[in-house]
Formats: sequence, C-alpha cells, structure tokens
Amino acid sequence: MRTLVWIGVVVAALSIARPHLRRVLDLEHSRLSVTTGSANASSGAQGEERFSPWDDIEQLDVTELRQAKLAVDVAMYSFTDRRLADALNEIALRGVKIRIYRDQTEYQQEERNALRFHELSTTQMFHGRANIQVRVKRGPERVLMHLKSFAVDGRLIRDGSANWSLSALRQDNNAHYAIDPRDISRFEKAFEAMWARPTNLVIQ
Repeated sequence: MRTLVWIGVVVAALSIARPHLRRVLDLEHSRLSVTTGSANASSGAQGEERFSPWDDIEQLDVTELRQAKLAVDVAMYSFTDRRLADALNEIALRGVKIRIYRDQTEYQQEERNALRFHELSTTQMFHGRANIQVRVKRGPERVLMHLKSFAVDGRLIRDGSANWSLSALRQDNNAHYAIDPRDISRFEKAFEAMWARPTNLVIQ
C-alpha cells in the first residue's frame, strides 16, 4: 500500500514538473541554435550586411577571397590595403584568375604616394603576376569609377561603401555579401562592360 502511495506521489510530481522541464529544454535548445548559428556566421559573411568599425570588413573580405577557386573580379575605387593585395597574390599563385578595375584619379594618386614614400603601390605588388590583370578607367576626372565591389567564382558578390583602404576600417562603412545569382549576374554584366571600354588604360 505504501509503495502505491509513493508511486502516486512521483507521478503527480512529474506531471507538475513536466511543463517546466519542457520550457528549460526548449530554452537550452534555442541557446545552442543561436550559438551554432553565430559560429557558422563567423566563418564567412555570405548573405549578410556588415558595418565597420564594429565588424572587421578587411578580415571578412580576406576570408571570402581565399575561398576562390576559379576567378575573382574586383572593381575598387580606392585600393591601398596591402593585406588584401597579399590575399590576391596568394590566390593568383593557386591559379585563380583575377581582374582588377580601378578609377583613374585614385589610381594616379596612389602611384604618386608610392613614389613619394619610396614603396610599392598595391598595383605594383601585382607586377608580373600572370593571373592578375589590371585596367584603369580613363575619361573626365569627375566621372568616377566609384564601385567598391568584388565577385568570387560567380557564387558571391560583395558591395557597399567600404573601400580597400586601412582608413575604411576606422570609418562608418558597410559591406553587403550576397549569394543571389541575380545580383551576381548584374554585377558581372556591368563589370564586363567596364572592362571592355576601349579607352581603358591597360596596366598588365
């Protein structure tokens, strides 16, 4: 008789505790899901909007570039970040085909600064690299090539306001990483049109 009473007490206690246990387990599951999602997001930036100086856009860009297997197309207004230049040289050595399109005013200023400070510009860092081509838009100075974008293997596009310069990391800038094939296709179509301009200055 006493055993039956204890069984009844245990069953009643479990019935009362069940909803609370379920809430605890649900909360723990949610916490683990968020943690896992954060870990996955930190490994790349695909399909995300990021903002400097709170996010390290330079590192995000380096991470995406290093995943390239076939081709990278870059349209970059300002390009003085040597770490990103090193990343392009690194993947070019693996056989990735790289095209870099620049604004003439920024390109000329960067070359003057390199001469002034007796150092290589990022463009000069690519000299002789077989898999890297560089072209510069020519035309009226106020008609800028103002994009800050790149595409990787036709699977990802990065655009936004962040240049490839060290100052961009300290400024309020954004970088948007998209994997929508329509966005990538639009960028590649625009890039091909810019790259094919007969007035372009071909650096290498």
